[in-house]
Amino acid sequence: MPAHADIIVSSPDSTEVKLVVEAKLRVPDMEATESQLKNFMLSMRCPLGLLMSPERLWVYIDRFTSDSEDSIEKLGDFDVSELVKFSSFAIADGIAFEIAVQMWLEKLPSIMSQNRPSDPKLREIISHYILPAVETGIVRAAGPR
Repeated sequence: MPAHADIIVSSPDSTEVKLVVEAKLRVPDMEATESQLKNFMLSMRCPLGLLMSPERLWVYIDRFTSDSEDSIEKLGDFDVSELVKFSSFAIADGIAFEIAVQMWLEKLPSIMSQNRPSDPKLREIISHYILPAVETGIVRAAGPR
């Protein structure tokens, strides 16, 4: 399966990819999906990747220690049902979920607070990794929807 992502956060001049996001309603084969995201991160030289479902968020960081997937570390696996509100699970809703995730990223600077999200580790990862990428970048779909 070719490496791709659904959402990309790039620098304003589009020369640097800061964050890639794979938004999936379901993740039936976690190993293959994770490998696909890591390969895309490697091909784009992107330091941060998110794999997101309506219930879970997996966060990955490339330490740039090698040119292989071994360089990419999973920072965590989090419940995000409180962050991105999405309840429809029809197959055709994959695009709607991608749009919901993109809107969440775009609004992230204005919705972050000291007590939200409630998980302190997730709040720290959003504050230290995801928020800086979004605040200094342009959030856009990686391809046509």
